[in-house]
Amino acid sequence: MGQASRNAQAQRTQAARILAERKSLQARLAALDRGTGLREQGQLAGDNTPTSDTLDTVQEAMAKEEALKARDALIQRLKVLARAEEKIRDGTYGRCEACGKAIPPARLQILPEALLCVRCAEQAERRTFRAGRG
Repeated sequence: MGQASRNAQAQRTQAARILAERKSLQARLAALDRGTGLREQGQLAGDNTPTSDTLDTVQEAMAKEEALKARDALIQRLKVLARAEEKIRDGTYGRCEACGKAIPPARLQILPEALLCVRCAEQAERRTFRAGRG
């Protein structure tokens, strides 16, 4: 098997992993929305009448706030996976979005949705860290 064939097979494997994770995350997101009564806009739903027990109301609000955070994290992860799928479709999967160099196969094996090579990812993290401190 030639290098091109191995690369194509590895790309199909990564694409399958990305698709499987996306489907799993979509199912988790749907279950989270059903289980908490969260609407698409991320609003809190529930009985906040004056007669409801204050402690229960606070606990419910805290639980829903945690669910909103989990929901936001799932949505962000889905966006990253969608971007990786787009790169697979347009033939740029495995290329760093910043420098254009090939992302090492070992990195893609561990992190199939990687959009940056290690060097560029580290530089981006440093910029983000500096921006957060300033």
